[in-house]
Amino acid sequence: MKNLYKSLIICTIIALLSASTVPVFAGNRDRSGQAGASHLLIDPWARTSGLAGAGVAEVRGLESVFTNVAGLTGVRNMELSFNRTQYLVGSNCGIALNSFGVAKKLGKKKDFGVLAVSFFSQSFGDVQITTNDQPEGGLGVFSPTLTYIGLHYAKSFNNFIKGGISVKIINERISDSRATGFAIDAGVQYVTGKFENFKIGVTLKNIGLPMSYKGDGLSVRARISEQDFDQTLEMRSAEFEMPSLLSIGVSYDLLFFGGEYAEMTKEELAGEGLTRDDAEHRITFAGAFTANSYTRDVFSLGIEYGFRNIFMVRAGYALESVSRGAASDINETAAILFNSETFFAGPSAGASVLIPLTKERKNHKIGPRIYLDYAYRFTNKWGGNHYMGIKVTL
Repeated sequence: MKNLYKSLIICTIIALLSASTVPVFAGNRDRSGQAGASHLLIDPWARTSGLAGAGVAEVRGLESVFTNVAGLTGVRNMELSFNRTQYLVGSNCGIALNSFGVAKKLGKKKDFGVLAVSFFSQSFGDVQITTNDQPEGGLGVFSPTLTYIGLHYAKSFNNFIKGGISVKIINERISDSRATGFAIDAGVQYVTGKFENFKIGVTLKNIGLPMSYKGDGLSVRARISEQDFDQTLEMRSAEFEMPSLLSIGVSYDLLFFGGEYAEMTKEELAGEGLTRDDAEHRITFAGAFTANSYTRDVFSLGIEYGFRNIFMVRAGYALESVSRGAASDINETAAILFNSETFFAGPSAGASVLIPLTKERKNHKIGPRIYLDYAYRFTNKWGGNHYMGIKVTL
């Protein structure tokens, strides 16, 4: 009971801090396009993309390094994952996302938390080099890349509160210019219920100093007046802010136990210490609100069905909010609600399949395994996004 009171106090403090932060980070259409490092807003993981970002409270495992780093506490021993995304496939631009991560639980007899490293890269294919003198190109190609490397740590403080923090090193580069910066994420999850089936999650992401570009691409050879020789002059790039955001989410698991637990009452099941991993059938409802600094806020809803942790199918929907003063009547409000400013149409869907690496089961838990993940996010144009991933859990 003492731990419960502590957890409630911590959650109350988090809620108050979040409420005071929301006005600062409320979406502002007038500021759209003023932030940089927008690739920090792209979810590269197939499993979480299928829920359209609604899994702030329920996410766990390696994929949580994007949605809510506190979910890393769900790593039991070690996880490795690689995901590949075909971005806007109908554009024929060759845009691709690659993400890789590894997470390891620290300590065997005592829980010292989970440490993880992740890598994200976005490429745009070959782009023609053009100049003022040759606007049609013909001078070769260059390949822009957007990357970041993240170091993540999460820990369970008790049976109810889990927290985590991430530090990301960001790099944006073309052939002759680049920008480098860093950002910090922090997140918490509160878990309660007889079967740990009700969760609340809060995460604050992409908090960092402004970035700016440097390099030879910002230099020009020119002759200063009254001199008879050329000099290299460097222009200063304007600074841009990080796309910071605040997300708050909730989730609830409907659990149906079968097999040896089929005839047990809820009280008996709770006494066994069972969780969603022991359920034969599971239905998870999730919802989240994301307050963006430089774009419209987003409401996300998701649902996932799981069968014995062997097969999972999920769907989600992301709805952009209406800015204050943006709509003067009901018809205009409806038009804004169902016509997003981004190219995302709203719906998403995905599935995961488990391949066990051993038949051995300990304490009703599946041993080492491989997950194959797939997701698809609908877009208003350009053919949508395909997410494909593989995760090895040891």
